[in-house]
Order: sequence, then structure tokens, then C-alpha cells
Amino acid sequence: MRRKYYKQNYSNQTMYETGVMQKRGQMTLIVIIGIVIVAIIVILFLLWNKNIQGPETTTLNPSDFLEKCIEPKIRPVINELADQGGYFNPEGYIRYKDKKIKYLCYTSSFYKTCVVQQPMIKQHFEEELAKNLGEQANGCMDRLEEEYKNRGYNVKRGSSSASISILPGRMEVKFNSPLTITGKESRSFNSFNVNIKSELYDLLLTATSIIDFESTLGDSETTLYMQYYPDLKIEKVKLSDGSKVYTLTNVVTGEYFTFASRSLSWPPGYGLE
Repeated sequence: MRRKYYKQNYSNQTMYETGVMQKRGQMTLIVIIGIVIVAIIVILFLLWNKNIQGPETTTLNPSDFLEKCIEPKIRPVINELADQGGYFNPEGYIRYKDKKIKYLCYTSSFYKTCVVQQPMIKQHFEEELAKNLGEQANGCMDRLEEEYKNRGYNVKRGSSSASISILPGRMEVKFNSPLTITGKESRSFNSFNVNIKSELYDLLLTATSIIDFESTLGDSETTLYMQYYPDLKIEKVKLSDGSKVYTLTNVVTGEYFTFASRSLSWPPGYGLE
């Protein structure tokens, strides 16, 4: 009887525990299903809310974007121009250290001062730079347009061109490219201005001043410039044919400008016994 009672008791307890475990399992399943439903609701709400808000609202500064795009492209072009007196394809040049260096002041005669070949050195440098940066500038505008489209905006853009101004302490690149972006709101731009730090302005104006001395006096006193501009270094190399190659360097930024002059030259052997 005791054994029978024990078996019955054990059976009842087992059934009870099984029932409890089943109920716990059902509760766990219900909780999991509830979590999944809540997650789905949250995701749907976020998607719905995003559609209402429209394009991505993170601010995009077009001038900053264009600056980061154009600056790495403009530096090599500046160096190429600076190596050759501000010309990509110079005529009237001297070959020095495998480079064609433009004569900015020149005479083929002896005993005479040179004639200025390029009176507007800075303006010419700007024109050459803008002309050869047109394709890169247009590429940067393409990337800006693509970035806006990726953010969900509708973009309407006009034809593109670029102009460059060399100013004290900086270089201003102007992207002349009408652009209209439409999202939750509509914004229109006629152009974008990008400023790049540069000390090229002082180098080009110093070169202009040296050329003035070359054309009037036949030579220049470079130490005076370096006393006035502590960051300026001027190297003047005199060649056997009477030519002089000037290299002006800003020792802080590393920017430079090289040009040639031939003025008040003397025949070979002049003054020798």
C-alpha cells in the first residue's frame, strides 16, 4: 500500500511539474513573440517617419566639400606653373636643369636692358591656372551633385566653369555653376567660393618688382627683399650667356616661383685682358 501510494504521489508530482514547465514555455514563447512584434512596429515606424521627413537632413556644406575636392588637384598644377615662370607651354625660354623657364624680361643684345615679356605676372598665372583646372573643377561639381542625390535630393544643375583669384594669404577658387537642390525645402546657388591658404601672392608681386628693376637698371638687389620679407628666400643664378634664373621661395609654406631674365649682358671675355 505504501509503495502504491508512493507511485501515485510521484505520478501526480511529475504531472504537476510537467504542467508548470509547459506553462513557462508558453509564457516564454508569448514574450518572444511580443518582442518580435514590438521590434517590427518600431522598424515600420522609423521607415514611415523617414519617408515623411524626406531626404537626409544632415547638413552638407558645399563649399567645404568642394575645397576638400579641389585642393589636392590644384597643388600639382601650381607647382608645374611655378617651375616655368607661370606658363604651361612657354615660348621664349631658357632650359635650365631640364626645365623650360620663361624669360619674363629679355633682350638678345649686349649692353641693353631687357624688355618686359609679361607685365601682368599675377593675372597671367591666374588665367593659366583656371584654364587648366576647368576639367578638375567640373569633376568636383559632379561629385557634389552625386552626393546630394545620394542623400535623397532632386538636383538641377547648369553649366560649370571656374575662375581663380590669387589674394594676400589665400587663393580663391570660384565655381560658377548654378545649382538647385530640392528636398523638404528648396535651395538655389549661383556659385561657390573656396579659399585655399597660399602665400603665392607675395611671390608673384616680388617677381614683378624684380622684373621692373631688371628692365630699368639691368639687375636687382635681392637682399633688400629678404630683409623686408623674413619668410622669403631668393636664389639668383647667373649663367654664361648673361641670363639669370631667379627662384623665389616662401620658406614656411614651401611655395616657390621660378623665372628667367636676360638684361644688360656683356659679351664673353669683356673686361679681360
